[in-house]
Amino acid sequence: MTHFRYYILPRIRRALSILLLCLGLLSVWLALDTPLPSSAAVCGRLNQEHYVTDSTILASGSIQYQEIQGDYVPKNTWWFVGRQGDTVQFYTLQKLAGSLWRPTPSTLPFWQLDLSQNGAPIYCNLFGCRPGFDLSYEATPVVICTDPNVVRVEAQLISLGDSERSNPQAAINSHGVSPTFTQVADGVWVAPSTWVPGPPEDSGSIWLAWCQGYDENGNLICQDQPRQ
Repeated sequence: MTHFRYYILPRIRRALSILLLCLGLLSVWLALDTPLPSSAAVCGRLNQEHYVTDSTILASGSIQYQEIQGDYVPKNTWWFVGRQGDTVQFYTLQKLAGSLWRPTPSTLPFWQLDLSQNGAPIYCNLFGCRPGFDLSYEATPVVICTDPNVVRVEAQLISLGDSERSNPQAAINSHGVSPTFTQVADGVWVAPSTWVPGPPEDSGSIWLAWCQGYDENGNLICQDQPRQ
């Protein structure tokens, strides 16, 4: 009895304490949407969930809002772009304390696009879109292009009103925004977080991005059509 009380019982208590601690840490891990210790691991898990194999991360960067502020705005969010042939993967992740990462809980964390089926080898993705007042929005535009001849890109961003949908090009010429892009990887360009005003005198809108790619001589060689 003395042996059990002073030697066995403390070991049982210690084992139960360790078990309860592990269960508590597991509960916290699940509550935080199962974060992982690297962004590559989270992107890999998202790839597995969507049956994507052999995707290579091309570039990434932080999403820093300039105009939209408040507690509801996501913090410590990053964009990532991967590629598998003509298919491009877009990831939005959130960095937690230390080196833990997870998919963003408030925005679409993963989607992919086959540029061979897109009608053009170029596309502008609006990462971290957040609505403002008067149908405006702010987003971080990232252009991906699979044409190796493209060395410079441009894009026009717009909040398109209901009455403007029949002629989006005229609306873009009227109140579209054209940010400056910097190439950050092979086939990837990014612009700073950009504020896009709402449409004039309209009750509805969709958010569009229209992009173009140019060769080293300044010739237009590809363009994407305005899309939501």
